[in-house]
Amino acid sequence: MDLHIKDVLKQYIQKEQRFGDAFYGQKIEAYWNEALPESITSRTSALNFKNGVLKIYVTSAPLRQQLHMGRQKLIDKINEHLELDLVRSIELG
Repeated sequence: MDLHIKDVLKQYIQKEQRFGDAFYGQKIEAYWNEALPESITSRTSALNFKNGVLKIYVTSAPLRQQLHMGRQKLIDKINEHLELDLVRSIELG
């Protein structure tokens, strides 16, 4: 069975949680900055991903409420972009 190097790396990263969280955390942050408008990204101070939980630190209370209401849509879009169901929940801080 021939595996492409991309598939081998993907399997390794998924198996090694500490590498996977850091790797996918960077991919999520890049997607966040690329896909969302600057009016949102400028009001988020940090994104952290660990064990299926994406923590988003928000500097604006109205934006925090807006993101809270759209959590599931964000989860779906991020997982779709990653082509994996990695993000299980979003915590806002």
